[in-house]
Amino acid sequence: MTAIVGIGGGIGASRLWRVLAAATDPSRLTLVVNTGDDIWHRGLRICPDLDTTLYALSDRQDVERGWGLRDETFRCMEELRALGEEVWFNLGDRDLATHLLRTELLRDGAGLAEVTARLAAAMGVAARVLPATEQEVVTTIETADGRRLHYEEFLVREQVRPPVRAVVYDGADAARPAPGVLDAIAGADLIVLAPSSPPASIAPVLAVPGVRDAICAARAPVVAVSPIVSGVPLEDPGDRGRAEARAALLGCAGVAPTATGVAGVYRHLCDRFVLDTADDAELPAVRELGLDAVAVPTLLHRGAPAQPLLDTLLTVPAEAPWS
Repeated sequence: MTAIVGIGGGIGASRLWRVLAAATDPSRLTLVVNTGDDIWHRGLRICPDLDTTLYALSDRQDVERGWGLRDETFRCMEELRALGEEVWFNLGDRDLATHLLRTELLRDGAGLAEVTARLAAAMGVAARVLPATEQEVVTTIETADGRRLHYEEFLVREQVRPPVRAVVYDGADAARPAPGVLDAIAGADLIVLAPSSPPASIAPVLAVPGVRDAICAARAPVVAVSPIVSGVPLEDPGDRGRAEARAALLGCAGVAPTATGVAGVYRHLCDRFVLDTADDAELPAVRELGLDAVAVPTLLHRGAPAQPLLDTLLTVPAEAPWS
């Protein structure tokens, strides 16, 4: 039975993890999830990408918004506003239970991997969900006017308006991979880089010492799925905002916000690069980077069939001739 390791986080990743868990043995699926946008907020430890992953795999996710729980209410946030508080980071009433329990367990001395495993078990998630690290690594946006913003502040509160000068992963140098991460990568038969923002959801994982080296040393082929589909207009405001943030963060590193640009970021890390059929004109450029490039429908949330994408992920030769 194939052991699969997925790396990334966020809404784009959760859409892929849902179909991958449904199509394979979820007990053989390990997801190494970004923690760079974790944040302490109102005394609670919030882990947006971990929670999005858990909610998606437990079939409780609000798939229209992409984040949070289905049938959620926000009466606590409404009360905070009524009390004169600024509310820029919305936490749903049911969602608060996750954050309250996580914070209590962390303050009692449990590690984030143990806490995540407990939450996953309580939600009926069969796949193994691991934080990239148990230490605090913060994705920090340095703006052109000299401010340092937490990624969630940049994305949600500031609405991606400030020009970006640099992206820094504070604390990464002193971090260690969470228990189980390196063993999962070493034992994988397939490694999948999620269709997540490279600077916001993949790079913080790779910034943890030992993770990138483990992927490069793994016997498994590595497949990356592009998070960018230039050939399809973005109709959802949330998708547009996330695309603008991704473009701003890529741009400050001189990377074009295209599938080819993302392929260039991953060229020394992956064997196969998957882009959407709407961008199939970019296939030659991606292949010039030395990657096996495949175009299939990838926009699962817009009705794309899952099977072609799954087939592309699950049929990579063990000995990739292009690597």
